[in-house]
Amino acid sequence: MNAKNRQPLTFDIDRSPTTDIETAPAKVTKPQIQRQQIGARVSIEKYRRLKSIAALEGLKVQELVELAIDQFLTKKLNS
Repeated sequence: MNAKNRQPLTFDIDRSPTTDIETAPAKVTKPQIQRQQIGARVSIEKYRRLKSIAALEGLKVQELVELAIDQFLTKKLNS
């Protein structure tokens, strides 16, 4: 398409998509779990390694930390 055939963009409120709740797709929600925020300071190098491994595993850092906590608690409770 060359520059001569281009049409300017227009906005027509009557042709805009509807936003009614009835027409919106149903959202898939996970069950809500009550959570407690914790904080920890780690070296930048450790955090970067943690974040990169989490990304390679397809996880969020939070999910990886929860996994580590679960493993730690299981180990302590079974020893």
